[in-house]
Amino acid sequence: MQFRTKLLSSMVLAAAMVLAVPTASAQDIGALEKRVKALEKSGGGQYVARTKKTVSLSVSGHMYRAIQYRDNGTRTGFVSIQPQTSGSRIRWIGTGKVNDDVTLKTVMEFGVGTGAGSSQVLGNDDGNSAFSERLVDFSISSKSMGTISLGQGYPAQAGRYGSDLSGTGIATLNGQSARLIVGGHVFQNQGVPIAGKTALTVMNILDEGRQDRIRYDTPKFAGFQLAVDHQNNDDWGVGASYGASIGGVTISAQLGYQNAQQSGTATRTIGSLSILLPMGLSLTGAAGESSANSGTVADSSSYQYAKIGYKFKASELGETRIYVEVAKFDEIAALNEEANFFAFGIVQVVEPLGAELVLMYHNIDLDLPNGAPSDDIDAVTAGIRMNF
Repeated sequence: MQFRTKLLSSMVLAAAMVLAVPTASAQDIGALEKRVKALEKSGGGQYVARTKKTVSLSVSGHMYRAIQYRDNGTRTGFVSIQPQTSGSRIRWIGTGKVNDDVTLKTVMEFGVGTGAGSSQVLGNDDGNSAFSERLVDFSISSKSMGTISLGQGYPAQAGRYGSDLSGTGIATLNGQSARLIVGGHVFQNQGVPIAGKTALTVMNILDEGRQDRIRYDTPKFAGFQLAVDHQNNDDWGVGASYGASIGGVTISAQLGYQNAQQSGTATRTIGSLSILLPMGLSLTGAAGESSANSGTVADSSSYQYAKIGYKFKASELGETRIYVEVAKFDEIAALNEEANFFAFGIVQVVEPLGAELVLMYHNIDLDLPNGAPSDDIDAVTAGIRMNF
C-alpha cells in the first residue's frame, strides 16, 4: 500500500509539472513537491505503515496416498485411498513476538483430497473431493502464564487418546486405524450387506472433534500440563498431560473429560499411556467411556486399545518402526454389539525426502447384537506420506 501511494503521488507530481510547465514558476513547483512529500509522510490517513516486518509466515503440510487390497468375505479388489489417520492437508502459520515472553500465532489448516479411507468402498468411485476447514485458530502464548486459543480448533479433551511413543501414529492413531483406513466398507452377511454397519459406524474412540471454542492451557510444571475449554454449544471439557524421562525410560500420559450434556449428548472420558524403553521397545494403551444416563446405547459405550511397537535404525534412510495393535469397541452403535480389529505393520522413515513409507494389515470383526453372522473384513494397505 505504501509503494502504491508513493507511485501515485509521483505520477500526480509528474502530471502536474507537465501541465503547469507553460505557466508555473519554479517556486510553484517547489511548493507542489513539498505538498506531495507531506502527503507521502502522513499517508493521507489511508493506511498504517510498519517500519519492519514483525510477523513471519510459514507454509507446510503433507500428502498421504495409498493403494489397498480389500476382502469383505464376498468381494475382493483394489482401491486407491487417502488414509484418514493423517489426511492430506496444507497449513499457513503466522507467528509474531510481542516480547521475549509473549507470542501471537494464527493457524489456518485445510484438508484436501479424495478417496478417504473412512468412506471409500469397493466398486465405487468416491467423488468426495474436499477442501475442508480443519483449523482456523488464533492463540496468545506466554511462557509464564500459558496459552489462550480462540477459534476453530481442538477442545481440551481432544486427542487425549493419543499418547504414543512408538512413532507409528501415521498408521495406527491409537485405535483409529480400522475406521479411518478401511472404515467405508460395509459388513456382509453371507453376501448380503448389513445396512448401516461399517467399520466407521461401529468403532469410535469417543474423542471430541475440532470445533469453535475458547481454550486455556497452563504452562508445564514438572512435566504436567492442564487445559480447559468452553465450546459454542455450552459444552465444556478438561484435559491433562504428563511427560517425563526417568532412567532412560520415556513416559507419556494423557487424560480428558468432555461434558456434552448441554448439547444433548453424553459425557466422555478418555485416556492413554505410552512407555518407551531404551532399546526401542514401546508399550501403548488407551481407553474411553461414554455415559449419558438416558437409557440409550450411549450409556455404556466404551473401547480399549493396546499396541506393542519397536523402532530401530537399520539403514541410512531413517528409522524403521514395527507394531502390532488390537482394539475392542462395545455398544458404539447398538446395544450388545461388539466390534474388534487386529492389525500389524511397518513404518519406514525416509529422512532425505521427509517421507514415510507404510505397509499394514487389518482384520476387522463385528459381533451383532442378535447373534446374526457377519463376515470379517481384511485389508492390506501400502502407502506414502510426503511432508513439506
